[in-house]
Amino acid sequence: MTTRTLLSLLLFLAAFGGLFLFGGLSVEARCYNLYEQALEDLDESRWAKAEEKLKKLVAEDPGNADYHAELGRYYMDVDKLPEMEAALNRAIELDDKILRAYEFRSYYYFCKGRFKEGLADAKKAEALYCVNPHDWGLWDVLKNLAKVHARMGLLDQARADREKQLLFEILDQAGKFREGGQLPQALQRIDDGLKLDPLHADLWFLRGVVNANMMKFWEAVADYNKALRYSPASTMIYYFRGDCYEQLGKHQQAVDDYTRVINAGKALVAFRFVCETGRLRDEILRDDTVCVSLGDVYFLRAQAYMAMGKLTAAVKDLDYVVQHDKTDDKALARRAEIIESMGKSDDSIKDFSRAIQANEKNIQGYVSRAEAYLRLGKDDEAIADFTQIIKMNPDDPGSYVLRAGAYKTIGRYDDAIADYTKAISQQSEDDLLLERADCYRAVHKYEDALKDLEKSLEMDNSNRLLVSALKAKIFQEKGEDQNARVELLELEKKHQTDLHKNDGLLMAVGLGSILVLIGLGLLCFRYWRKRKTAA
Repeated sequence: MTTRTLLSLLLFLAAFGGLFLFGGLSVEARCYNLYEQALEDLDESRWAKAEEKLKKLVAEDPGNADYHAELGRYYMDVDKLPEMEAALNRAIELDDKILRAYEFRSYYYFCKGRFKEGLADAKKAEALYCVNPHDWGLWDVLKNLAKVHARMGLLDQARADREKQLLFEILDQAGKFREGGQLPQALQRIDDGLKLDPLHADLWFLRGVVNANMMKFWEAVADYNKALRYSPASTMIYYFRGDCYEQLGKHQQAVDDYTRVINAGKALVAFRFVCETGRLRDEILRDDTVCVSLGDVYFLRAQAYMAMGKLTAAVKDLDYVVQHDKTDDKALARRAEIIESMGKSDDSIKDFSRAIQANEKNIQGYVSRAEAYLRLGKDDEAIADFTQIIKMNPDDPGSYVLRAGAYKTIGRYDDAIADYTKAISQQSEDDLLLERADCYRAVHKYEDALKDLEKSLEMDNSNRLLVSALKAKIFQEKGEDQNARVELLELEKKHQTDLHKNDGLLMAVGLGSILVLIGLGLLCFRYWRKRKTAA
């Protein structure tokens, strides 16, 4: 198998990948760990499942303050207040700076009429609060504070609490506009809030999120800068800013921001406003309450390193990901792709195989491994992988197209024809007819080839150049030199027409430039005369 035929196959796979279902998807999400599954259960009010998972986590790691805090949240949601108090007390014993536990426990104390303790916890939560740890958690604290201060006759403090609370109401309203796709309205509501408090970090943060959703990445970066100025402890914001830098092609800045997140060492990096960021950017099903873990940030930093050509650093980051989550088939596949690009096809196949083992339904894993096999000349193994894809998707024409391209590359033209025929019977495409025609030519079935070429031309007249070239080849092989000359003359005519079009375009551009220069010259001359007359 020559380099030219291999390149032909890779271009073929790239060209046809977008035509069919599995080729159009780019799924980078990973499987959730048990803690993240518990958070999702809590968010979706699946109480029984949340309780089971959280109790299991606490039993496995009793020294983890986050597990106890979220168990306390569960007890709060199902109104089991004694159990709630015990869980939150334990969380705070383990970590006296755990914001969520103070938020929840202040509610417990207020429910029990223990206002002094409730106020102490509420003030602690307010002092510890930074932008969006999981949600607008401080909003509920401020609501309760306002009520308690009013009951205690501390009206000025109650008024101040309500003013702070109003800003979180504005955030909530803006968030709902965003969720409904009303991004300009969301931005306007945020700006209304900033008029009340221009130093409010959450407002600047959400403004950055909305601008990023509007593809205004530089504006988003500026907003995140403001949010970090007013809430420098919110390392989670670096994740969002790094994602914007990556979209802008500023890979080193992205690496710097991701490194800040990694150095902070928080297992859960972000939980809201992430449906269009990072590994989730190309997901078909989007969910705003998605867990972004430290492993995800390592994955993203690896991609930034890869874009910069720092492949060793990229592999090192992906090593971290797969060591901490052996089920992350996407990280394994990306690591394999990088190793493959370094010319280590044998090693890449091992990683592709691990990725497939981690997720046997990941079609892209089979495609990537098959391509690696082809590069090593292991044709039978490659065909086996493409055959597996067909077994997984027997009704998808793209499955047959992939194997047909492989058959064609290794010279098994009859097998390629059979697969192209199957694909065409399911979804007739002019490109497929051209490919099958070339295979028919290779096995000297010239009449069948010519029929396919005519059909492809009927479907898309822009194929005329390709059709003429292939026809000329067929007629030459058949010994019909006169017909071959006709097709070659057609090719030459088309070539000359394109040249004239290009010449005409260049002349038009040149003439336009001359006219612009003349116009500018006249304007300058008039301006000079006017100045001279005035003088």
